Amino acid sequence: MILYLVLLLSGFVALFIIKLKRAYFFNLAEQSVSLLNDLLTNEEDDVKLELLQSSTNNLIKSLFKNVLLFIIAIAMAFLPVYVFSILTPASLSEINFASWQSIVAISIGATVPFLIPSKHKSDSNYSELSQLLHRMVLNNYTIGYKLFKREVKTVEKQGNQLNEKFLIVTGLARSGTTSLLNAIQQTGQFSSLNYANMPFLMSPNCWKKIYNPKETEQKERSHGDGIKIGLDSTEALEEYFFKLKANDNFIEDELLKEYALESEDYVDYLNYQSIVKNKSNKTYLAKNNNFLLRYNSLRELNKKFTVVVLCRHPLYHAASLLEKHLFYSNLQVEDPFVLEYMNWLGHHEFGINQKVFEFKNGRGITSTDKTKLDYWLEVWINYYSKTLTIVDSNTILLTYEQFCQNPNKVVNNILSKFSIQDVSESLETHNNIRKVEYKYSEEMLDEALKVYRAIEHNKQPH
Repeated sequence: MILYLVLLLSGFVALFIIKLKRAYFFNLAEQSVSLLNDLLTNEEDDVKLELLQSSTNNLIKSLFKNVLLFIIAIAMAFLPVYVFSILTPASLSEINFASWQSIVAISIGATVPFLIPSKHKSDSNYSELSQLLHRMVLNNYTIGYKLFKREVKTVEKQGNQLNEKFLIVTGLARSGTTSLLNAIQQTGQFSSLNYANMPFLMSPNCWKKIYNPKETEQKERSHGDGIKIGLDSTEALEEYFFKLKANDNFIEDELLKEYALESEDYVDYLNYQSIVKNKSNKTYLAKNNNFLLRYNSLRELNKKFTVVVLCRHPLYHAASLLEKHLFYSNLQVEDPFVLEYMNWLGHHEFGINQKVFEFKNGRGITSTDKTKLDYWLEVWINYYSKTLTIVDSNTILLTYEQFCQNPNKVVNNILSKFSIQDVSESLETHNNIRKVEYKYSEEMLDEALKVYRAIEHNKQPH
């Protein structure tokens, strides 16, 4: 009986060590997929060789760590048995490790470590395995693009026709874009990406065959603004497509740079919309707060799509941005996966990796203290000054206050661009005024208000 308890302890020790260092296995999985990604890349031979050398070295290091971990785990598991053989008349050669009793004892011991909750349990909404899956999928652009092309071939075989009429909702974060997006989406006339498509954003239909939740629980999103979301909720997810296509070349340490979308990328974008719509006759709809970065080149390629640029009273908007910046900066320290997640999706609006839009011939900003309201007022002015340079009948400049005062009229005006009649009049008006206790420059606010009033009346400020 004592022997089996010793074997149980051996199994426990071995798996406890492995569980304690499970990050080694996760890293090995990530490095393996990374090597495959580099093998499939279409980079020039010298660049590809350099990538392969780096990823191979990382894989070998990870593999070595795992082999060493196994050796240590086996050695530590053998130690109780060795001590038992010294303290008792039984020799190691007399112990039958293959008996069913021994196998059961070792199996029970090996199971116990997984029943013990981790001492430092993560507060993240994503499990360790879910985080691993996200990293393996979203960190590897070449694999993502290959999967995307496979889905494109599928829709092409079905006789898919590209549709240049689509709808984009954009604006700085906290401008009310989610509220407007949900109001449009509830008409049932549009197709969009939703949380259930994560992390396979480039191949949503393939992923849907594996993971297709029917009912999802609604809970308040991390912003803490009362908006509830579930796996079927539409959200700003298409930016990953543009990040992949540009290989993040428009993203710098402190800036998101305006750039031109190539015609090949534009065709891929229309194909991407097709796989999101998945044979439906609905109109593609997306919320994308970075859309203005490639707006000019897209408009040159396509005059038919509609963009709604939403802005909010600059004082309230800047205060909201400051609050969320402080909130997410703390949250991303407590849960680093939140920072990874936001970086994948191009969400640099606030938090540790917040970045400013740099537009060609744009205003730019001079403020540097992100804990002050003046910084966020200047971020607001920089962004919305750009919107005033856009003169196009299919680009709608809209204030959040206008939407709050008459949401049904606003939504129906947008729907009229697509000859859609919304029979719903269920949207309720509400007040957007809030108390602002932060100090700010009156001159900065005056400059912002000139831009705001120009957007209200769709004309240049004086």
